[in-house]
Amino acid sequence: MYELEYFYEEQCQKLEAMAIEPLPFEDCLCQMLDLVTPEVEGKITLRDLKRCKLAHIFFDTFFNIEKYLDHEQRDPFSVIREAETDDQEVSDWEKYAAEEYDVLVAEEAANNLCHDE
Repeated sequence: MYELEYFYEEQCQKLEAMAIEPLPFEDCLCQMLDLVTPEVEGKITLRDLKRCKLAHIFFDTFFNIEKYLDHEQRDPFSVIREAETDDQEVSDWEKYAAEEYDVLVAEEAANNLCHDE
């Protein structure tokens, strides 16, 4: 976990530079352990990551700030739906509906920010 904390500290510095308050490492670590569900408690192995269908989120959290923010701003249930439908082809209608939903959520968030100020 020491190695993960090292990389997460760098992500925190980038977030703070963007005026975004980072999640404490302990909370982030709990989320990642829940995401990966390692076989041995407190130890994440390559085998655990290969077994986990959401390993890309794990790596983005520690290495790619833009994708990490994208995951953090998305509907948490959309990740689960994506994992469940990985084996299925997504129709054009489903893609359109998902894009429109994302636009709607973004507009509502922007409106809430304007009203809060």
